[in-house]
Amino acid sequence: MRSKELNLQKYQTDKVQSGYLEHYDRAFAPWVDRAVHLLEVGIYHGGSLRLWRDYFPNGQIVGVDLNIPDDLKNEERIQVFQGSQDDGEFLHQMANQAAPEGFDIIIDDASHLGALTKQTFWYLFDQHLKPGGLYVIEDWGTGYWEDWPDGKAQQKPGWWSRLLQKLKRATPKEQWPTHSHGMVGFVKQLVDELGARELTRGRREGASIRVSRFEKIELTAGQVIVTKKTT
Repeated sequence: MRSKELNLQKYQTDKVQSGYLEHYDRAFAPWVDRAVHLLEVGIYHGGSLRLWRDYFPNGQIVGVDLNIPDDLKNEERIQVFQGSQDDGEFLHQMANQAAPEGFDIIIDDASHLGALTKQTFWYLFDQHLKPGGLYVIEDWGTGYWEDWPDGKAQQKPGWWSRLLQKLKRATPKEQWPTHSHGMVGFVKQLVDELGARELTRGRREGASIRVSRFEKIELTAGQVIVTKKTT
């Protein structure tokens, strides 16, 4: 477990307190000693960049944020770029400069808003993530928060749930909003992409079958880890 070999107290990042490193240790184990190129979108004060630099001793770490702290500069094996996660031209220029052959690992810890996360994901996943690479979305559960912009965009239980209530087969406490929008809705769309073959095969006769671009999805309460297919 790579994180157990580090002094985690010296890194100013909520990844330590959140328990995310336990899942990262498992997902990143095959990559630890490789000369990885890792991109993190949303870096706050930059503590996580220094964590990743030490976590991957042969890695090159790149950070992107809309606002770069004045005291955060390029350091040994760390590069930072200021720009917006929904600016495709900026992302293109950044990636071509920092990792012209593509990134091995991309972590989105930026806005936690579904629309922006979706735009960033598909652009970087398709254009700048290597085959076999990992794409992580952190804190997707903010989409459930009622005081979070995405959490307000939720639907009421569907007609079937309302019917069950009427028949007294379910109580109101058992009824959950569908959360088909925002960050949670986007995560559900990623599940649909994983099932692309079955989804497209089940459509009208003559429709073309499309295979997923994903090898697999690993989902925890705080992280979505998508593995890109190698071919």
